[in-house]
Amino acid sequence: MSSWRAAAVAMIMVVSLLTVPIAAGSAAPATPATPVGAATPPATTAGVDDTAISTTAGVDDTPTPTPLSTHNELRLTTTLNRTPERVGEITATVTAEIPSQFRELTLQLPAEARLVSTSGFTQTADGNVEWDSNSNPATLTYRIDAAVRSAADQPGAEGTYRFVDTANWSLVRIPSVGDISGRIVGDDPEIIRETEIDGPGVAGDQIAYLGPYDRRTQTAHGQTFHLVVPEAANLEAEPSEIFGSVTAASDRLRIGDRDDEVLMIAAPTGEIEWAVRGIQTGDSDFWVRADESVDTPANNWVHEYVHTRQEYTTAEDARWVTEATATYYAALLTLEGDRIEFDRFQRFLAQGEDDPQASAVMTDPDSWENFANYRKGALVAGDLDRRIRLATDGEASLDTLMRAINSHEGELTAADIAGYIEAIADEAVAEETTAATTATAVDPMWSRDSHTAAFGAEPARFAFRFADDTPISVDGTSRPLPESGENLTVGVNETVSVAVTVENVGGTVGDYELPFRIGDDTTTRTGRLAPGETTTHRFAQRFTEPGSYRIAVGGEELSITVTENTTTDAPIDIPTEIEVPGFGIGGAVIAVMLVGLRYSRRS
Repeated sequence: MSSWRAAAVAMIMVVSLLTVPIAAGSAAPATPATPVGAATPPATTAGVDDTAISTTAGVDDTPTPTPLSTHNELRLTTTLNRTPERVGEITATVTAEIPSQFRELTLQLPAEARLVSTSGFTQTADGNVEWDSNSNPATLTYRIDAAVRSAADQPGAEGTYRFVDTANWSLVRIPSVGDISGRIVGDDPEIIRETEIDGPGVAGDQIAYLGPYDRRTQTAHGQTFHLVVPEAANLEAEPSEIFGSVTAASDRLRIGDRDDEVLMIAAPTGEIEWAVRGIQTGDSDFWVRADESVDTPANNWVHEYVHTRQEYTTAEDARWVTEATATYYAALLTLEGDRIEFDRFQRFLAQGEDDPQASAVMTDPDSWENFANYRKGALVAGDLDRRIRLATDGEASLDTLMRAINSHEGELTAADIAGYIEAIADEAVAEETTAATTATAVDPMWSRDSHTAAFGAEPARFAFRFADDTPISVDGTSRPLPESGENLTVGVNETVSVAVTVENVGGTVGDYELPFRIGDDTTTRTGRLAPGETTTHRFAQRFTEPGSYRIAVGGEELSITVTENTTTDAPIDIPTEIEVPGFGIGGAVIAVMLVGLRYSRRS
């Protein structure tokens, strides 16, 4: 995955290795969008200082840009520009900073791109561009249609918009160059892709908004959420409610790794007929219609967030899982957040009983009618969750299955899913699920009493906090926690040790995940605790370079300044863990990360 930051000019960085010969693929496809038909029922101008409207407190967490390496990075910066005189299209200028290893370089233009000008590149007969092996940097500029309309086989009325350019703003897929090929001598370079906006706007790794906007930011559970509210949008839900809904989902979903950054764009409504209620694409970018509520079982802010936590590739007979689980979790987490009552949750899932979707076969996408993978799929997914909980006395749930699916290597099939269910619950539940996903009928929505029997006991829920006893030490000497916003100063080659207590504040035994981040690396500690039980993990890191670093614990933020006051040539300690008995009181669920000023995400 990649890192990005958004301001008046925003960028995204994706890193992958080049080999000899080199080739890099094009962008990942979008996650299928949420249909309009599945729904139940003032911003400042751009150019403002984003940090001034951040909802987080404490030290400045703006990352320092990584210095450009002149010998091992092919840096491709795409600058997007609106063309008001040409409504419906945008202009992209690609600047290639080319390291010395390259002897030849060819870039593939996006489909239907219209080349406007080049400097250091020449267009080939097949429509690509070749570098002249001399100019550095080299540039090319092209225009491309920004509108993406729904096709006949996609959710939404055919011809309605998935992405669009208007006279005043644009919500677009980033039109990056595709395959990269060439000839190099020496070390394999990295490919670094960045996106900048000429004028007000913000870019993620796959989606960009061009136009005046207001941005709100909130950090929770090891993730930083950015909510972009265009000047042209009338937001239905308060930003605080949107943040509350998605950050609760971030905490509640223990199904695998979380992205460091999440970009959420409120799509303006009124003048545009959107094909869908929202689209998630790339690692963690999504847009949702600005008129969407969070107090509905079809909570699309949560639905699209769930997609950012799905990290698997499916075969055709397992495709239903993606939208089914996102739809189900959106309803369940909204119910658990006391935003809806059980009867609304029940009626929403009961849509799966209606024709024609009820007769669709989940393992056969050709049979899906009326958003069957959303509607019938959500009912099947929910019933599977209920059965797993009953079969394991609440010790496992759909979360357990999703963790297994997210860890699956290769293409996920229906047989793989059945195997995981059998291992997690039992053979009977696996057979029942196989029958439910291959049948032309569906079991009815369960009753309130059945829901209480399976979901009644509060599931395992974990609070992470600095340990009460010696949470921070430097080279074995205890240090008090600095006040919010104050620095902890240490010397080069000193070791900072951080102790984190985990407590199960829920009602059943369960598994937890504790993320620990240092620079480019992420380490996740896991464990299992009974209700009320605690344990403590201690992580240690020796800092060998001066600079500024950040420790974040939930809403608290502390900074570390490393100064040149020692000359010991000690090696870097590998992050370690010591588990000791713990104690303490329950608190807000929080996550811990230790991050240098260089942002990086999994690739």
